[in-house]
Amino acid sequence: MNQNMNDRRRYITWIFLPTVIAIAIQSALVLMAIEFYIVFGMASFKGGDYTSFVIKIVDNYLTEESTAWIQVVYAIITSALAVMIFKKLFRENKLTGLKGKSVNPALTVGGVVLFSVGMQYVTIYLMNSVASAFPSWLEEYEQLMESAGISSTMSVAMTLYAILLGPICEELLFRGITFGAAKKVMHVYYAIIVQAIMFGAFHMNKLQGIYAFVLGLGLGYIMYLYDSLILTIIIHILYNLIGTIGSEYLPTGGDNLISFFFCTLSALVVSYISIILLKKGSALVNKDASSTDI
Repeated sequence: MNQNMNDRRRYITWIFLPTVIAIAIQSALVLMAIEFYIVFGMASFKGGDYTSFVIKIVDNYLTEESTAWIQVVYAIITSALAVMIFKKLFRENKLTGLKGKSVNPALTVGGVVLFSVGMQYVTIYLMNSVASAFPSWLEEYEQLMESAGISSTMSVAMTLYAILLGPICEELLFRGITFGAAKKVMHVYYAIIVQAIMFGAFHMNKLQGIYAFVLGLGLGYIMYLYDSLILTIIIHILYNLIGTIGSEYLPTGGDNLISFFFCTLSALVVSYISIILLKKGSALVNKDASSTDI
């Protein structure tokens, strides 16, 4: 009985600990970067007052390129740590591939593509709806994207983070550790909601947090269907790829209330169909199979 209580407390802790660890690593890297620029600035500063020195340090630090590389280093360190934790807690230190996860690869691939595209449209119309009600949230979001250097002309480092390293890191943290721990202490559907809440809160921006929560619900359910982080990572990468590089090429409607309603409904229907395809293709659902997969 005591052992069960200890295990339960242990897993409850791991629901929240990944977010804390990720924020701590980010904060530590930011502080290290600031210290580096201070030392570098002191070595190269040639006269002037303290205010000029501080302005120089801030100008050197607050660049899109330096922010991007901090994010890259953060994602690599956090991902490596998360893999070790995930393997130890939930996979008995074993990692394998996607073999045996789908009874119908065509349905699974179709579901992956439709989900990535459908959720991108859901995000667009959800953001428009929320931004209409709370314009200040949109301003905060746009400022965040601008300061992070996320745009159609992103640097190599930010592209690497936004499309590849960020999704890998976030899937390991939330669909891996957080969801895995939540399943140990509550019903799986509650666990899906909890990991989505943590995923949304992690973004620390109201507008981004809302659509991250919705995306997290879908990714959490897919993780439940396939028990495969590789699959959710692929979907997350495709989603971010479409949202960053491919967003300019997405045809959108919704210029008036009626068309906006039907466009939003269509996006939801496509996303729902993708979930049906993924469910029909899941070996865990259709064969009650299980395996130790990342």
